Amino acid sequence: MSEDVIAAPRDLYLDHCVAMAVALMSQKSGLPYEFIVNCEGMNLPAVDGEGSFLLRVSWTESTAAKVERVLQTEQRKAIAERAAVALAALLFAKLIPQAEMRVTKSGDRADFWISQLRCALEVSGTEYHRELSHRHREKIVQVLRNPLQWNAYVVVCCFDTPKGLIKWSYHEQKEKTYAPFKIGT
Repeated sequence: MSEDVIAAPRDLYLDHCVAMAVALMSQKSGLPYEFIVNCEGMNLPAVDGEGSFLLRVSWTESTAAKVERVLQTEQRKAIAERAAVALAALLFAKLIPQAEMRVTKSGDRADFWISQLRCALEVSGTEYHRELSHRHREKIVQVLRNPLQWNAYVVVCCFDTPKGLIKWSYHEQKEKTYAPFKIGT
């Protein structure tokens, strides 16, 4: 996992996000940890247009060695959020490789810009299945209010047992009136 995630977004430092994902996954299951990925509003040729697929995630021993330090350093909610960023990066790297993620500014109502696709990306994570659907709906509303008025992807990851669940969706703006706005670097 770590090699796939870290190699994909060239300009992002995701080592800590990968370590946080491994911290959650290794507590829930052995290798590989499995996610059911439910896709909405998009057709991914790499998975033959299927609405859902199984994602198996494994990691190296060197990444696993960081788990205890991560759990002693970070709060659980922060771990789940950063772990979801690692999974979103993995999904985009494998299934939409032309989507280079760029971090947004605070207040932009999205976590990342994907300039090549003129899309915003909002990512969230939870350990509780009961929160997944509500969190997903909240994130859709939030990201569609992005200042560029770009269409949006939402990735919400649930690190649950025995399998995780990821809701990955694409949403188009109803009306687009582009305002001048510069993406920060």
